[in-house]
Amino acid sequence: MANGMTDEQRNWYNKQMGSRKVSINGNPKLKEEIVYKYSNKGKGQLREAVIIEGKPYFLKYSKTDGYLTIESYIDEETRRLRPPYPEEYPHEPYEFNDGKSLNHYYLPLAKKLTIDETFQKIKSYVKLFNDIDNNTLNLLSTNVVGSLFQDRLSTIHYLFIVGGNGTGKSAFGDTFECLGYRVVNITNASEAFWYRVLGSVEYGQVTIVAEEIDKLDENSQIMNMLKTGYQPNAKVPRMNNDNDKMDFYYPFCFKILIAERSPREHKARGVLDRGFKINSYKGFPEFKIKEIRNPQGNKLRQKILNEIMEFRKILLIYKLIHFKDPFVEVDIGLDGRDEELCKPLLQLFYALGASEETQKEIEQTLQHFLNIKNKRKQNSREALIYPIVANTISKYGLNIDSGIIWQEITDSLEGQRDEKNQNIFHSADYGDLYRSTVIGMITDRFGGEIDHKEKGNLIVINQDIFRRMGKQYDNTKGIQTRLIPDSPEPPDSPPEAPLSHDNDNIIKECENMTSPQYQSGQSDESAMDYPPSCYYCEECFDGIGKQGYEKHVLKIHPKMPCYPGLADVEYHSLIGKGMWWEI
Repeated sequence: MANGMTDEQRNWYNKQMGSRKVSINGNPKLKEEIVYKYSNKGKGQLREAVIIEGKPYFLKYSKTDGYLTIESYIDEETRRLRPPYPEEYPHEPYEFNDGKSLNHYYLPLAKKLTIDETFQKIKSYVKLFNDIDNNTLNLLSTNVVGSLFQDRLSTIHYLFIVGGNGTGKSAFGDTFECLGYRVVNITNASEAFWYRVLGSVEYGQVTIVAEEIDKLDENSQIMNMLKTGYQPNAKVPRMNNDNDKMDFYYPFCFKILIAERSPREHKARGVLDRGFKINSYKGFPEFKIKEIRNPQGNKLRQKILNEIMEFRKILLIYKLIHFKDPFVEVDIGLDGRDEELCKPLLQLFYALGASEETQKEIEQTLQHFLNIKNKRKQNSREALIYPIVANTISKYGLNIDSGIIWQEITDSLEGQRDEKNQNIFHSADYGDLYRSTVIGMITDRFGGEIDHKEKGNLIVINQDIFRRMGKQYDNTKGIQTRLIPDSPEPPDSPPEAPLSHDNDNIIKECENMTSPQYQSGQSDESAMDYPPSCYYCEECFDGIGKQGYEKHVLKIHPKMPCYPGLADVEYHSLIGKGMWWEI
């Protein structure tokens, strides 16, 4: 590159070269980028951006030497990473007035800190500013620890705080902002702001408290970002301002979303499924967090604020010390989305050496919010229709006329068909149901395929897929954490969870459904007995018939199995009727 280039020429040249090296007077100049932390995605040594005596540095910990060191920047082949100046932080920076205090004061305190002490200390501060129940207290405190180590986790969950004006919902966010890891508090921000804060260098740069998100379900860009941003490998492509280069942003980080109303289920199901909901109610905490953060010369407020800020810095050093602690493999007795929401945090606390008491406390808290989440899922249209389809399979086999399925569904629900259009059903509790939508749900979610025939469409059910899909509506599993050895011996036969006779065994029976009445789509009333009285309300059945019994359960007790197996009887504390399916 020629000497004597003007600034305007140099800027133009840098733009054309992108991230490649530029030589000025024979010296290489790297593209400079700001980061708040960097570990090369966990493969290298962790550096955390801090302010020491008013100047920006990266802070790192040597496990071999046992002390903290600093550096001004990180040079890589195509870029230079630097820590931000105080005015460049979107969150409260970690500031140290004296560099010597790092190794002589903060490091010894962080080394002595146990995860049990850390958890209890965080809980004491959270309780100081929030009048909440123990489960909510534990969940928020657990996620403060989780936010510190979020870049070690395979998945994270979100928290949805919902409440009206004056219920103290913003106190959740303010408390988390004081204690959590690099918390950025935003209000009604655009997607461009989200991406700039989250960055394109490495995931987990910050954590987010987003307030006033009442219209979240109307912004598809942010919704998609939230759907992918619960796991670290996700990237979101965006063109740069000049529309000449594709940038990839990392949406992964822990997020608290605060609103006066919940996002609408039918629009935000994918986002709601990735988090836990907390309802906020008016309370009377010992201190108001907003007053503590703005002490205005009040000595007690200033003292509490100083304690929190000091503890926050100790937590950062604690993270540097334990960032490379190996994770042990655990089995928590869950699968699918439930496992993704709970296992990483439990695994983290095991790795940090949590006591059995602390571990059980966290397990019970996660189970509490998991039950609430799954209850909402059980109230969904899918959960309502699944057992109806299962019972339809028991009567007609795996190849069912779509008209029969629609008839069975509408006969089983409270409501009526539209007089002018028989393909619309006005249900009492779930609004209008459309035949095309319901059939689409069965094919998209329950393992059905449409087989077009001259006289109508058949729905061909894949029994394996249908059985697996039914397990997501089974809420009988609880968190049972156990350690898995490094080299486990394979069992002779893998254990299976108890299955409900209502859905699973009904499907198994379909393998033998080759009789003429099944081929023609007719049911056989004598093929299956029914109990003398209801398991759930003790209504007696005298000559009602199997179909009448099933209709009663599906209409009066829509979330309960018609034919409870042993696991169902025990879980729901039912009184057995001596029927064969209870064995």
